[in-house]
Amino acid sequence: MAKEEKRVSAPDLSDIEQFVEELEHIVLDAASRCRNCNYCSSICPLFYSTRGFMSQTPSGIMQAMNYALKWEIIKGESGEVLRDLLYLCTTCNGCVIRCKSKATGTPVLDAIQAGRKILREMMIGPLPQQRKPLKDIYLCGNPYGEKPETRLDWLKGLKVKMIPPEKADILCFIGCTTAYEPDLHHIGRSLVRLFQYLHIDFGILKEEICCGDPARRMGDEGLFQEMSNRNLHQFKSSGIKTIVSISPHCFNTFVNEYPSIEEEIKIQHYTQFLAQAFKERRPPFKKEVPCTVTYHDPCYLGKHNQIFTPPRELLQMIPGVKLVEMKMTKDESLCCGGGGGRMFAEVEEEPRLSDMRIGQALEVGAEVLTTACPWCYQMLKNSVQDLKLGDKIKVKDIAEFLNECLE
Repeated sequence: MAKEEKRVSAPDLSDIEQFVEELEHIVLDAASRCRNCNYCSSICPLFYSTRGFMSQTPSGIMQAMNYALKWEIIKGESGEVLRDLLYLCTTCNGCVIRCKSKATGTPVLDAIQAGRKILREMMIGPLPQQRKPLKDIYLCGNPYGEKPETRLDWLKGLKVKMIPPEKADILCFIGCTTAYEPDLHHIGRSLVRLFQYLHIDFGILKEEICCGDPARRMGDEGLFQEMSNRNLHQFKSSGIKTIVSISPHCFNTFVNEYPSIEEEIKIQHYTQFLAQAFKERRPPFKKEVPCTVTYHDPCYLGKHNQIFTPPRELLQMIPGVKLVEMKMTKDESLCCGGGGGRMFAEVEEEPRLSDMRIGQALEVGAEVLTTACPWCYQMLKNSVQDLKLGDKIKVKDIAEFLNECLE
C-alpha cells in the first residue's frame, strides 16, 4: 500500500463534538462500502484464535460499531460489550490488504480505530487494564510507568552519543519496550554494537519519550497528539537527518502518522538500515553458523509497510544459515497477538496466536525463530517458555542474532 494512502493527518481536537462526528462518518462510510463477503475473515488472527465467530471478524467488529451508532446504544452494558469487541482487534492490517485485493477496498481498520476513539471520548474505552498505561505515558513518558531517569540503564556502560548536547546525523530511536523491559535490553545493546562495528556515527536521545503508538491504538487521540508534538520538536531541534527505529510500531508511527516528518528526516527500520550498510561495507562473518532459521514478519513492518526483503537479506548473509519460510508469511503472516494495545491487557483466547506461530516454526524444522519487533519477541519467547519448548527452538531478534554471528 502506498504511503500516501496511509498517512494520517492530525485531527482538530479543539471541537470535540465535530471530532466525534468525523469519527462517526468514518465508521458509517466504511460500513456502507462493506458487502459482507467476509473475505477478510480468513486472514484475521481472530479467525484462528476464536474459531471464526462472525462477530469477531473484521467486518463483524466494524458492523457492530456501525449498528451501535445507528441505533444509539453505546451506553451501559451495551457499551462495554462493544468495547470488549473492538479492543480484541490486533490492528494487524490483514483485513485491509485482503479487502483491497479481493473486494471493495473498505478501510476496515480505520473504522475500528475510529470506533475506539469514539469510545474513549465517551469514557467507555479502552479496556480497564489499558487505562494505566495511558496514564503512565502522560505522567512518565512511557506506558510501563517506569521512571524516566532509568531509561538509559540498558546501556550498561556502552559509550554512545547523547543527543543533545552532542550531535549526530543518525538517531537510533530505542523505544520504550527495549529501554524499560530488562529481558529486552540485549536487543538495544546488540544494535549499538552492530552500529559500532560498522563505524556508524549515531546517537540516541538523552530524554527519549514514547512515540505515541499505544495511545493512538487504544483510542486516546489527544495523548497521541501531545506525544507526537513533543517528539517532533525534539527531532527538528536536534538537527538529525535520519531516524533508525528498533520497533516497527515506532517506525510506522513516524512514517505514517507524524505529519510531514519525512520531508525533513529520513525514517528507517533498523533492518532496512543494516541491510544497506552491510551491503556497502561488507563486514565479514568470520564463522559459519550451521542452523535452520525462519523469520516471523511483524505486522507493523510487513502488513502495514510492505517491508519483507531486508530482514531476510540480513539472515541470508550469514554463512551456514538455511532460511526456511513458515506456511503463513509476508502479507499473510500470522500476528503474534500483541498489537493494537493487547500487550497491555490479558486477552483470553485459545489457542494463543503466539503458541500457534511457534507450532508453525517447528513444522518447517526451524531451530531459531527470528523477528524484528520487541513485542513479537516478547510474545513468541513467552510461548516457548510456557510450552516448555526451549530445547527445541530459540527465539531471537535479528539484531541479537547478527551480533552473535559477528562475535
